[in-house]
Amino acid sequence: MNEVHPQGEVATHSGRVAGMRDVLAGCRDAEEPPEPPAQVVKLFETGQQQAFSGRRFVGRVDAVSTVNLAFQVGGRLTTFPAVQGTTLAKGELIAQLDQTDYALQVRAAEAELSQARQHLQRQENLYRHNAVSASVLEAARTDAELAATQLESARQELAYTSLYAPFDALIARRLVENHTTLPPNAEVVRIQDISELRIRINVPEALMQHLDGEHGFNAEAEIATLPGERIALEYREHITEPDEVAQTYQVEFAPAQGEHLVALPGTTASVFIEPAERLVSGVMMIPASALDTTESGDFRVWVYDPDEGTVSPREVTVGELSDDAVMLVAGVQPGESIAAAGVHLLRDGMRVKPLDNAL
Repeated sequence: MNEVHPQGEVATHSGRVAGMRDVLAGCRDAEEPPEPPAQVVKLFETGQQQAFSGRRFVGRVDAVSTVNLAFQVGGRLTTFPAVQGTTLAKGELIAQLDQTDYALQVRAAEAELSQARQHLQRQENLYRHNAVSASVLEAARTDAELAATQLESARQELAYTSLYAPFDALIARRLVENHTTLPPNAEVVRIQDISELRIRINVPEALMQHLDGEHGFNAEAEIATLPGERIALEYREHITEPDEVAQTYQVEFAPAQGEHLVALPGTTASVFIEPAERLVSGVMMIPASALDTTESGDFRVWVYDPDEGTVSPREVTVGELSDDAVMLVAGVQPGESIAAAGVHLLRDGMRVKPLDNAL
């Protein structure tokens, strides 16, 4: 009969448990995945850009102003000497309504004023002899003033039946035909002030900040009807509110002193703008593929840390956008490297390897 040794049994059991732990630890070590390889990224080194060395814009020749003229009174159009494409001197007749009824109103108002003044004279004589009261005299004076006002109104309406050129006007378009019966304020003709022709272009807001500053610029235009010939331009004015959709500003130029622009309003023109001196701005151009967005919709880029070999996100201020390039106004310093592609795959602190060193 064998004897049982409790101490030996306990020792044997402890050895088995320890062995199982070693086996399990070895299994866990075998199951741990290896560290993932660094993500290969294409890098782009940022740097300050020249504001612009020269730009070409498509513009249009236009008049200083374009106005639609209308009669302030109604009536039948009887005289319409305006011919499209011709120029009328300032003060020349453009159109006229039938004046018969308005002339009769003037004559009636003149007669009423004459009667009112005669009545006033009689009341003044009677008042001097204490034959009428002061209130009667005052009523006669009021009637005379009212008659004078009615006559002035009738004469003004008669004057409204004629339209005269407010400046040397190019007749751009007749909006109605002669002998048409028109209501008040109906537009009849479109005229253009061509005392000075303007060339209007639309420029992006990133360029507008320089045009609106104190830097000098040289501008020239080439008219579509005169290819190869350039005309020096002078700045005139610009609209300070950008277009709601394109976010561009309209800028107007005119031929420089001594230059003659022979073109009709609406003619296409190419405008070449160059800075008088080299301009360096704080903006930087980066590939459009380098631009990423945060969950809140803000713009960011992924900046590469060469010491750690990692990337981290950084919010940036974006200026002008195009299909293949983005203008950065703030957020990145010149000389920093950013990821130029595949930015949607990056994470904060992710290890990356530049594409040039990937092989």
